Amino acid sequence: MNSLLLIRHAQSANNALPESKRVPDPGLTELGYRQAMLLGEGITRFPVTQLFCSPFRRSLDTARPVSEVTKLVPKIHSEIYEQGGCYSGHEVGKLLGSPGMNRVELESGYPGWAICETIGPNGWNHGRVYESELEVEQRANRVAAWLSSQWLQESPAAMAALVIHADFKRVLLETLLGTSRWTNHWQPIYNTAISHLQHVDDKWQLVEWNLIQHLTPDLRSD
Repeated sequence: MNSLLLIRHAQSANNALPESKRVPDPGLTELGYRQAMLLGEGITRFPVTQLFCSPFRRSLDTARPVSEVTKLVPKIHSEIYEQGGCYSGHEVGKLLGSPGMNRVELESGYPGWAICETIGPNGWNHGRVYESELEVEQRANRVAAWLSSQWLQESPAAMAALVIHADFKRVLLETLLGTSRWTNHWQPIYNTAISHLQHVDDKWQLVEWNLIQHLTPDLRSD
């Protein structure tokens, strides 16, 4: 039986700022680093066999302690980034696409990690504008198809942890579970919260939702 852990990244600098002051690719806050360390310790309750993360810095830095504890090589997946993509600005109609880190920057900052072959010298988000609602749904369908076909066939009886983002996590959950857009139902998604799914009878089933037992109350944020 295959299983998935969908994990939101730890608190980023953008999470702690108003939208008008946010930057395209923030790192973690001090709180975020503490959350990520505790996630690494808490993930040991699950028999994780593969670790994937988005190319955003906040996802990468959340995955690092998990990698250190599990001894898994993180795989940087180019399609599991946050809804909207990498961009600057906060006003509707004035959002500008940003390239994100390129291959050399990722190799330097995260040596030994497996980097998706689609990420080249110009940045993983190079040439993209702000992603529309339709485009994120299409991307979630591609990721779901990969998980439900290729990954299942290549990795039987595996458990993959995906370190992703709140909004994309909602869309991906709805796609995997075949539900309608329950935006309020998936609120809140805490930083480093774990959602556990299993693949049973050719369908994904939600086993546990928004797990944050690894965090003490004073370290929780959304």
